[in-house]
Amino acid sequence: MPKKDNATTQAEVIGEKLMAVLGDGAVEKVARRCGFLRRRRDVAPAALLVACISALGAGTAMWLADILRAFNAFTGKAIRYKPFHNQISKPKFPNFVHAILEELLAKFTAPVLEGLPRSKLAQFEEIVAHDGTSFALKNTLAKKWPGRFKKLTPAAVEIHVTMSVLSDNPVAITLAPDKEAERPFSPKAASLKNRLLLEDRGYQEREFFVAVQDADGSFIVRGTKSIRPTIRTARDSQGRRLRHLEGRRLSWSLLPRHDVDLDIDWKRDSGKTYSGRLVVIYVEGKRNKTTFVYLHTNLPRETFSAHDVGQIYRLRWQVELLFKEWKSHSNLHKFDTGKAPIAEGLIWASLLAATLRRCITHAAERACGIPLSTQRAARSAKHFLDAILAAVLECSTSLIDDIRAAFAFLLGNALRAHPKRDRKTGRLAAGLRHVAVA
Repeated sequence: MPKKDNATTQAEVIGEKLMAVLGDGAVEKVARRCGFLRRRRDVAPAALLVACISALGAGTAMWLADILRAFNAFTGKAIRYKPFHNQISKPKFPNFVHAILEELLAKFTAPVLEGLPRSKLAQFEEIVAHDGTSFALKNTLAKKWPGRFKKLTPAAVEIHVTMSVLSDNPVAITLAPDKEAERPFSPKAASLKNRLLLEDRGYQEREFFVAVQDADGSFIVRGTKSIRPTIRTARDSQGRRLRHLEGRRLSWSLLPRHDVDLDIDWKRDSGKTYSGRLVVIYVEGKRNKTTFVYLHTNLPRETFSAHDVGQIYRLRWQVELLFKEWKSHSNLHKFDTGKAPIAEGLIWASLLAATLRRCITHAAERACGIPLSTQRAARSAKHFLDAILAAVLECSTSLIDDIRAAFAFLLGNALRAHPKRDRKTGRLAAGLRHVAVA
């Protein structure tokens, strides 16, 4: 028997996983477990999912009818709007789509990046970036999804995401009203053992820092300008003491125009004192305006210099790119519906489509051994995704060939634009490399 090439092997692996998640039998099982399906109707769950993924992840969908047209195109039926609307307005619709997304993440998540041998990042089992993004919903949903800005956006939802930097995909997603505080949605400290957490300034919390340290976890969290801890010790980028700063309260007006590495004492809400490390990055602003970036961390200074901390923190930008991809290429926006199950269900469907697209792109990267751009793949998804979805829906023997064709298309049309820049100043600069690239 001739030996299979890597592309065929990867295609077979992805095909098997796709059938296990989106195949008719697998989807029906989840739909029944969630209470979304009690008896089979013309709008079957698997076909409905495929239509949502295609309309939201491989095209432009402004209206619910766009998804209905995708459903009819895939099934060859002529379903009218009302029975379709009745299905997606079921209270269990969002639970069903969310459950499928969790199945997808559980089966498809695989390392895309890894620490270089003997690199400083190789010591971590995982690097996770956490943040949230919000967008408005129809005003009539304000009771269930109240927004922060009542006059401008009475109804709004925030998507809280914990993303694996090494797998280049989300590992946990939670929806909440935009009005709710952000910090409760941060990863639990106990889950961060041997992991490095990267978070923005909205998650600055002294009690959390202590809890992560006690759990043998690591963190780099951006701080706010308003904090006023006491500077215990101060050093410049060369490790030289800056004694004139020590013993004073931190403020921008006090800091020199260069990076400094501080040990700080900061009163906690419990009355105790948090003693930690704060890296201050100097940024030359416009019109000679001085600005600084505060980075709280518990990474040891002996191993991670102030420059290292700043370089690693830039990996948090990957979650911002994920949000951009969702909103630009996955139709994550306000649909004209006042029904909460439809609004929430379509959010989960958008995220499902985006995650599936990334998983296929990562598989293509493993098959071809060349770094690929998830952003470019997202922009061109209509050219490769529909054929795969149709083969899954029909349980067609062409599925493996369709996946291989997708790999070939991505290899020709979704290469990363600046691989050298990635290594010099991009996401690989902190000491990472692509797992599948020789």
